Amino acid sequence: DEPMDLALYTNDEVSREHLVLRREPATGQFFATDKSTNGTWLEGKRIKRDVEHPLPEKINISVAEVITLLFQVRK
Repeated sequence: DEPMDLALYTNDEVSREHLVLRREPATGQFFATDKSTNGTWLEGKRIKRDVEHPLPEKINISVAEVITLLFQVRK
């Protein structure tokens, strides 16, 4: 798996490196880690900073309560 950056052009509430999405190659499981000052929410629940959280196959990810991303695993 190769790293990639996704730029979210919005306001100053979104950090330069706001969150990390990672896929575990052996299992295909995805994880989210908040790296921000203003927070990341999974289905409306704020997640702890620098703690990896497993993601279901489909979930709404809110970035600093500014933009909501629909994360969905493609099969």
